[in-house]
Amino acid sequence: MSMKVTYIQHSGFAVEMEDKVLIFDYYRGELPAFGRDRDVYVFVSHKHYDHYQRSIFTWTGKFPRITYILSSDVEEAVPSSAPKDNMYFMEPGETLQIKAGESELLIETLRSTDEGVAFVVKTAGHTIYHAGDLNWWHWEEETDTYNRFMKEAYQKEIGMLEGMHIDAAFVPLDPRLDREYYWGLDWFMRHTDTDVVFPMHMQDQYDLYDRLMEEESALDYKTRVAHITREGQSFELD
Repeated sequence: MSMKVTYIQHSGFAVEMEDKVLIFDYYRGELPAFGRDRDVYVFVSHKHYDHYQRSIFTWTGKFPRITYILSSDVEEAVPSSAPKDNMYFMEPGETLQIKAGESELLIETLRSTDEGVAFVVKTAGHTIYHAGDLNWWHWEEETDTYNRFMKEAYQKEIGMLEGMHIDAAFVPLDPRLDREYYWGLDWFMRHTDTDVVFPMHMQDQYDLYDRLMEEESALDYKTRVAHITREGQSFELD
């Protein structure tokens, strides 16, 4: 069964399958057009403004079969008017199983190195990973102790994915990290079995793809990096 992946904006993506749509970390931008007859699952990795917008709760009028899977830190930021039916909050290291049309949705969470969680979603024979802000955050202005902790924490979480086949992954590639901008994605691709990775959190600097293609360490996986150039761009995956 094929999947259609649409880049919405920043870290926001929609993954369309035959009977369901998964929407991750909506911040702003246009949702792709899809019918009201599909089950819609909205994921929020944490409450930072560029990963969570309260407007997602207005979608209940458009999509009658909508479910929200939210990091536990988002709970305090959910408006009182939001519908509480079909809303789940997840801590790091938890597993949630939901009936999803003719199949099931198995959701596992990792602990972010910033706030909230990363999601591993298994459904209809596919495995999808969305990092949220789980990344190797190496900041030049921080201490060696801080950066060493970030490295160890990130590598520990990604280690939990080793041996798992991932069809599509959404992973930060952040230019604010200067020369270390690609360390997290590079480690991820060299330590997981991932068919295609979608860079995100790029601060609208889409030329980071070209920069990554020139990195020597990317040689073994460069054909598995999606080339995102604009909002609303879609990719068909087998």
